[in-house]
Amino acid sequence: MAFSRKIVEAKLALGAIHPEDFPAAAIEALEAGIDGPVTRRVAGLINPTGFEMDQLKPAFMAEAGLRAIDQNTAAARLAQDLAREVLRNGKDPLQFTRAFERLWIAADYAKSVQDLGTMDDEVYLYGANEDAKRELVRARLVEIAEAPDLP
Repeated sequence: MAFSRKIVEAKLALGAIHPEDFPAAAIEALEAGIDGPVTRRVAGLINPTGFEMDQLKPAFMAEAGLRAIDQNTAAARLAQDLAREVLRNGKDPLQFTRAFERLWIAADYAKSVQDLGTMDDEVYLYGANEDAKRELVRARLVEIAEAPDLP
């Protein structure tokens, strides 16, 4: 996967990048042409500790041009990215309703993804027609995916 500042910022805001994930993020940054001493140092770490990453994270973010964002924005960015991935790869949208719910919960029930976060319950209550459920979810994902990129 290519390095995307917006996605990395969103994952950082939601705590979705754990200490052991930072080296992979730094390697992706290097591959994207973002270079610097801290980025190289992080890329070379093996099993970094939380303390180590707490010390390096601000410098890595500055070097990579990353900024801190709020959970609401982070959740909306990740929801849009997931919706685009599901549609691009022709995946069954019904298989992702729980992923949107988990994102909503991880974002402390952010209003920006509330409709998507409660979609699993809505689909459950919709009835037995799987095709109708699938189309309902797909229509929501298309709406999110086709919206302009979020800031």
